[in-house]
Amino acid sequence: MATGICLYTDCQLGGDSITVFLDGMNKKTGLSISLIDQLLVVFMFLTAYLMNKHNIGVCTIIHTVTIGILIMFASMFISPLELTKQSFLVRCLGVLLAELCFAFGFALMQKLSSGMATADAFIYGVVDKTHLSYIKIHFIFDVVYFIIGYLLGGMIGIGSIVYVLTSGWLTFQIKQWIDKVI
Repeated sequence: MATGICLYTDCQLGGDSITVFLDGMNKKTGLSISLIDQLLVVFMFLTAYLMNKHNIGVCTIIHTVTIGILIMFASMFISPLELTKQSFLVRCLGVLLAELCFAFGFALMQKLSSGMATADAFIYGVVDKTHLSYIKIHFIFDVVYFIIGYLLGGMIGIGSIVYVLTSGWLTFQIKQWIDKVI
């Protein structure tokens, strides 16, 4: 997921909803994206814990503690690619790879019995309370973060639209595939 965040950010074609939010917060506050993400993930973890303890596990805690560091680590490899200087086609491929990184990461962590990604633990908490589908709640979650991020000055573009429209569905499809394979 950290690789996806860096790809979205560096391609400059708009990012996933949380990255748009992080970018907006970064522009508004001057704080680093990794620090803002760490604070957001801790907030989501605490909220998810209160709503959805059964999907919290050691992997959720590891994700919560390490995601900011992993973003910095992934950035060391992706930033030198200077994706903003690449062709539009290469940047679009970067956005598609970012989307696959997110969907596969979320789906794989949903499969693990030792806890899912922090955002998904939060989303599943809302699913349990509202009895709406994962795809619907994920879409609402994305739209809310997308709008707030945009209003704060976050970069939006084709990547943002692709993410908001496909992320929940793609994660669900990859999870179904993983369930069949594993």
